[in-house]
Amino acid sequence: MPALLFFAVFNFYPMVRAFYLSLTEYNLVSPAEFVGAANYVALLGDDRFVKAFGNTILYMVGTTVPLWVLALGVALGLHRQRRLQGLLQTMYFLPVVLSGVSVAVAWKVLYHPYGLVNSLLGPVTEEPIRWLASPTWAPVAMILLTVWQELGFYVVIFMAGLQQIPREFYDAGRLDGASGPGLLRHITLPLLRPAMVLVMVVSLVHAFQAFTYQFILTRGGPSDATNVLSLYIYSSAFSYLRMGAAAAMSIVMMVVIITLSLAQMRLVRAEETSFD
Repeated sequence: MPALLFFAVFNFYPMVRAFYLSLTEYNLVSPAEFVGAANYVALLGDDRFVKAFGNTILYMVGTTVPLWVLALGVALGLHRQRRLQGLLQTMYFLPVVLSGVSVAVAWKVLYHPYGLVNSLLGPVTEEPIRWLASPTWAPVAMILLTVWQELGFYVVIFMAGLQQIPREFYDAGRLDGASGPGLLRHITLPLLRPAMVLVMVVSLVHAFQAFTYQFILTRGGPSDATNVLSLYIYSSAFSYLRMGAAAAMSIVMMVVIITLSLAQMRLVRAEETSFD
């Protein structure tokens, strides 16, 4: 009962309240005025909302796909490296424990036109890249930063999945003449499905809720190039006091996240994987 009460007060009630506010015109000063579905209809004609939604999808795809591939590749490499496995795993995981705000501030210095990143790229580029001032490069800068900080988290998840696969399966596969790629395709990947679904769901949901890097580094600029959905909701609510519209966007965001999670879990069906 205490746990249910806590959930009802701090989770269920805010969701219900947010849905009610999404049906009103509310600015924190005047009483909320019921307008029905007007806020949801207005979102279809809100160019900034459409752009923020598109930026969020681009950021989500641009971060999750490289994270899945890189994390799996690094985990497979670490799994074969017995001597330095613990040290290397710790080094990859170290950025994860750092504060997102502190990491964003540090990378803001690195992304300076005359910072370390451009210094390393000097032999390749003719002139310094304006990472945070260019509508083309700013989204790329967010993706690179995210992949760098979050890679170790998903590596650890894949490592845990790899360590649960019995060695006898690989021995049996080798006796049947399977090579490295064959073992990976027919043994490793199928038995990693529980870890894969966890990595996919967590990374997709986390990327869709992106806020910190965009807020600290660019405030959604330049020209709304990095204005993701969470940041637009925040600015609509607390900068323009459009609480009803912000609540409607929050509900849309929640529905998308729930749909992504359910679709991913149903697609992978990780619960059916077993070692029997």
